[in-house]
Amino acid sequence: MGDDLWTIPRTLRELAEQKPSETVLICAREDGTEALLSRAELETWSNQMALRLAADGVVQGSYVAIILPTGIEHFVATLAAYKLGACPMPVNVRMPAAERDALIELGQPVSIVSDAPELRGISRAEMSALFKSSAGASDTLPTDAIPQPAKAVASGGSTGKPKLIVSPGAFAYPRRGHPLGPVLRLEENDMMYSPGPLYHNAPFLFSLVTLFQGGRVLINERFRAERCLDLIEKYKPTVLNLVPTMMQRMLRVPGIANRELKSVRVLWHLAAPCPAWAKEAWIELIGADRVWELWAATEITGITTISGSDWLEHRGSVGTGFATEIHILDPEGMPCETGDVGEIWTRFAEGPPQYSYLGADPLPVTEEGFSFVGDMGYVDEEGYLYLSDRRVDMIICGGANVYPAEIEAVLTSHPGVRDAAVIGLKDEDLGRRVHAIIEPMDPENPPDVQELDLLCRDNLSRYKTPRSYEFLDQLPRNQAGKIRRSSLRDERDEMTAS
Repeated sequence: MGDDLWTIPRTLRELAEQKPSETVLICAREDGTEALLSRAELETWSNQMALRLAADGVVQGSYVAIILPTGIEHFVATLAAYKLGACPMPVNVRMPAAERDALIELGQPVSIVSDAPELRGISRAEMSALFKSSAGASDTLPTDAIPQPAKAVASGGSTGKPKLIVSPGAFAYPRRGHPLGPVLRLEENDMMYSPGPLYHNAPFLFSLVTLFQGGRVLINERFRAERCLDLIEKYKPTVLNLVPTMMQRMLRVPGIANRELKSVRVLWHLAAPCPAWAKEAWIELIGADRVWELWAATEITGITTISGSDWLEHRGSVGTGFATEIHILDPEGMPCETGDVGEIWTRFAEGPPQYSYLGADPLPVTEEGFSFVGDMGYVDEEGYLYLSDRRVDMIICGGANVYPAEIEAVLTSHPGVRDAAVIGLKDEDLGRRVHAIIEPMDPENPPDVQELDLLCRDNLSRYKTPRSYEFLDQLPRNQAGKIRRSSLRDERDEMTAS
């Protein structure tokens, strides 16, 4: 099978043989230095790491939890898992232990790569020792291992409970490359710069697709707008993968108009709505044909793309379907008129979605294979899709998905809180910032804000912790008794606008 299909082991081995000294991975560290890895070094290190994982019992189909900061080691662990046909499971290293452990319980990984002593996993120190070892590994590894599944990415879930979104097998094709390569407009000699953390789906997937296409990857331990621009000037990446918050922060760096950005052939932005002013500014900086937007869910139930040139003609659109059919339906499942807002149901590649969930029920799917991920919007007469402001209660904060129920569950554990509603308030930098509205047990003696903040910080990731708090004697509810989050949000949006 290995001779017929391009797998991860075959691809990396042949690229290392063809260009052994070429730098394939660059990571900008927080101390101002950069870690570089050649193709030959990546091949040797990932082989040795694969043998270490195999010693833990990892085989095809096993889950490998990777709980590391963004860095070279994260890639080595991921590629080592792929060489055994295993499924990498990237997890946010800053996630509170309770949330992290719930994900581990869901995935039941055979091996864990982490510096956390309580997890007793394979540490970065041990990985470094493997790299320095002179023992060879390439002759003892399978050459045709196909990942089963391809990845398991963590999500908070619409119910507030952690879940894993599991993608089917990938990285094994008749020709070298990945089906997303043409979608992302990747070329063999591209360098992808993806400044986001590798536990997020897009930076993780886009970087791996680039490696599989024969390209190179630039990452950073942490996104910092000014240094991001410095790295673009120094390493001249050809493809960028950003979220709108990054785009806005980079635009606010003094002197950005004088920066050398000509190397960027394609800038992809996704994960959150992009303010028109930011998109227009980037179009002015690098050209309309180089600014591209992609809309998709981690489940890959559909994909739309749009260039900056098309966006100028269809302002606000996220584009047209790429191998994707789109239906806009009302709550009763009937088709909406063109231009009317409804639920966005999509079908990718003429088939039902291929993902699976651990820890949650699957998405609703029609008999024809169309599924609904919770987004609302409409299409125009030319088939361009527009996302509506009336989305499900999910908050997109700086490109990260935040689910209110998870935060509300923590807040209501406080003895002074009767109930809570979490909404997203408009924010020029983050898109939406997390805001908590508290219904206290005793309106005359509400809980201390600092206590609530500490409670959230102890139980939630930092980006999920509310940035502001508000108290109401009684939260508004609909006839079914559910809190009306949308009305709370809209009222505050109106007050901000007035």
